[in-house]
Amino acid sequence: MVILEELFNDIIPIPQDDGPHPVCSIAYPQGYVDAMGYLRAIMKNNERSERSLELTAICLRFNPANYTTWWFRRQCLAALSTPPEDHQTQLTYFSSHLIDSDLKLASNLGGSNPKNYQIWYHRRNLLECTFTGGAASDEERCLVGEELQYIASVLDEDAKNYHAWSHRQWALKTLNTEELWNKELDFTDKLIIKDVWNNSAWNDRWFASHRGLKSAPFCLEKSKNEVSYVIDKIANDPYNESPCRYLVAIVKEQLLLIGGEDKFRSFISECEKKIMKVKREFEESMKKDGNDCVQLIGAYIDILEMKGDQESYEDAKDLAEKLESRYDPIRRKYWKMRVNQFHRKLKL
Repeated sequence: MVILEELFNDIIPIPQDDGPHPVCSIAYPQGYVDAMGYLRAIMKNNERSERSLELTAICLRFNPANYTTWWFRRQCLAALSTPPEDHQTQLTYFSSHLIDSDLKLASNLGGSNPKNYQIWYHRRNLLECTFTGGAASDEERCLVGEELQYIASVLDEDAKNYHAWSHRQWALKTLNTEELWNKELDFTDKLIIKDVWNNSAWNDRWFASHRGLKSAPFCLEKSKNEVSYVIDKIANDPYNESPCRYLVAIVKEQLLLIGGEDKFRSFISECEKKIMKVKREFEESMKKDGNDCVQLIGAYIDILEMKGDQESYEDAKDLAEKLESRYDPIRRKYWKMRVNQFHRKLKL
């Protein structure tokens, strides 16, 4: 390549060494072969310069999954950045203008590679030195707003992109502001309204509601509000596993917090009434047996079990027997196991 030869006229490229008898040589494009030859040479010389940075971009456009090239690019970015005098963190520092330009590069490369782990990891590395946590600065709020907007555009194309969700939750938890958490709940609500089956959105709603922590459970009042929210979504489609499991998680969390207290018994009884109302309305509108809604009935069985009394165990056993024998033949063995569990509970 003429451009590379001019840019690195003082460098002798190092060819790829596949050994004396390569079993299956890969037919790389000649441009990639030339670029990687120069990259191996400058990495050997540990030259972290503007032209090295430009070379990594050329190589990454050929192969955005090359993690070694991404790593060396960050080495160049760090070398070209001048940290402020008060920079104390152990994280690598990148100048803000280099962060902006590299986020754009990552976005361009990520457009056709939305599940490329190296690209998402590079974005996180760039932002780590900026997202310090605590009271967010104007720069952090602006940057995280742009980042969340970019992630939302990726999720709009594929709502189940694990890398995008992981990166989003990392950004939220790292900055950790009440404003961001509340906006995230609004974001999940929009996704759920768009597709109530979006299990990733339900998972993110739980994450945002709990502020990314296992040690931040719902208070009883918040649990009641979330139960009303999730019951409304279950009513739209009682066959939907996602909101049914979300409901079970809410009740289980309150069981761990206040189980045995009168307010828990009152809370779980209200949940039971709401479930039975959904089942009854389904039967009236669809003219079908509500026990056919396996996901809803499965959640109801778990909630009956959490009530913990003999009558509830008996009701749960009867429902599990119906699922085993008629309504859920695919999971017959599972429901048989559940029936046996309730038999043992009833004997105690």
